[in-house]
Amino acid sequence: MFLKDNNTINQSFIFYDYETFGLNVSLDKVSQFCSIQTDNNFNFIYNKVILFCYPPLDYLPDPESILITKILPQDTQKNGMNEYFFAKKIYDIFSQRNVCIIGYNNINFDNLITRNIFYRNLLDPYEWSWKNGNFSWDVLNILRAFYIFYPDIMLWRYNSNGSVSFKLSDITYINDIVHTDAHNAYSDVMATISIVKYLYKKNKKFFLFLYRISQKKSIFYFISKNYNKPFFYLSSFFGSINNNFGCVMFLGMHPLYKNVLIIINLSMNFKKIFRLYSRSIHETVSINQLFNCGVQIIYINKSPLFFAYNSMSIKDCDRVNINYLRCQKNFFLLQNNIHLKNWIVSYFSLNKFEEKDDDVDLMLYKNFFHSSDKRLFSFIHNNTPINWTQWFPKFVDTRVEEIFFRLKARNFVHILNFSEIKRWKLHCKYKINAVYIKDYMSKIKYLQLKYRSNKKKIFLLEQIIIYMNNIIYNINHIF
Repeated sequence: MFLKDNNTINQSFIFYDYETFGLNVSLDKVSQFCSIQTDNNFNFIYNKVILFCYPPLDYLPDPESILITKILPQDTQKNGMNEYFFAKKIYDIFSQRNVCIIGYNNINFDNLITRNIFYRNLLDPYEWSWKNGNFSWDVLNILRAFYIFYPDIMLWRYNSNGSVSFKLSDITYINDIVHTDAHNAYSDVMATISIVKYLYKKNKKFFLFLYRISQKKSIFYFISKNYNKPFFYLSSFFGSINNNFGCVMFLGMHPLYKNVLIIINLSMNFKKIFRLYSRSIHETVSINQLFNCGVQIIYINKSPLFFAYNSMSIKDCDRVNINYLRCQKNFFLLQNNIHLKNWIVSYFSLNKFEEKDDDVDLMLYKNFFHSSDKRLFSFIHNNTPINWTQWFPKFVDTRVEEIFFRLKARNFVHILNFSEIKRWKLHCKYKINAVYIKDYMSKIKYLQLKYRSNKKKIFLLEQIIIYMNNIIYNINHIF
């Protein structure tokens, strides 16, 4: 049904996973990284790489995350490295030629963590995922696609609301796949490789089809053939209760970003979008209102999975909760309504980056790094930190001076001069202030009460308090 020719994979694979000290991809820090490289048949090429990273002075880890991973910051101080060296090692691994960088839910989590790590350490946040013939892929979406088109290929666990659970631990448990220690980066990577091997062996043809259609060229080709047709899209946008799958229509390319598509969910009640259109003559309409009507943007670099309209029968649509007739009706309502489609697309030309926070750690998406600044970054990465002390660069990007200062302070506080030490101390006290510490302790006390009969978790929470007190002491005694 899907492949017209014999496709092969001409890349090796780097499977990877992070364990983190929290879930905020911009502000929380990584505790552990693991990667394993395989050939195109998923046989191991290189031994595993396992790295630990200790957090900086201006950060306290989320206690709940530690209870899940069981990795204390004290462990990372003993066995790990600072984030600068950690980032450079990962950058070297990901900068190989012609590799597919793959994980489990990495598109919406681990890849974003990677971007932020590289951004904070003045490495290009994006090139690793596309340069040198590389691309990034997600096993979670592969599994979701197999469930839609070949549901009998493996066993599935179901949530209480009837939706399929795609938690890695649930997939491995019910299919008797070895997964010795969930939320350990090495164990999660090995389990992910085992799942891929299983799917590849069971239905190689469909697996190779998914590999091909996830490539950027294939995505643009698909849109060129289906720009005026309904088609199916696999995404968490639709929700687990809808099997992360829906029928959509292409509206246009984003007017500001060349690798972003604008689509609309054809399962929605289109009375909403027509009402909004008529109201826009008299009142201002926000982007969020468009999103609430089923409009969505799709990033090509996130390897979205699209499927032709004829790939699903009416019976198939019923099985995955898609109202086939409503989608057809809505498509014909919009197909020739050029004014409405242009009106929707035009709103995104106004959707520029808004600085909602003055924290440079949250400004990754404000802009790409300037080419002249990137040349200065080469000096940073080609010299030892002690050589930075007598170097006073002039950066074009207003973010970079603060990023470089934090990079030095977080990783090499001993090279700071007197004024920089004062600045760093003020920054740390601002981040970890009395109100923050009070809230942090309240959270720990709540968890101590919740898990009072669990000795292992109580021990971890006690160690977090010790770590917090050490951080407070060290901030107050910075030189």
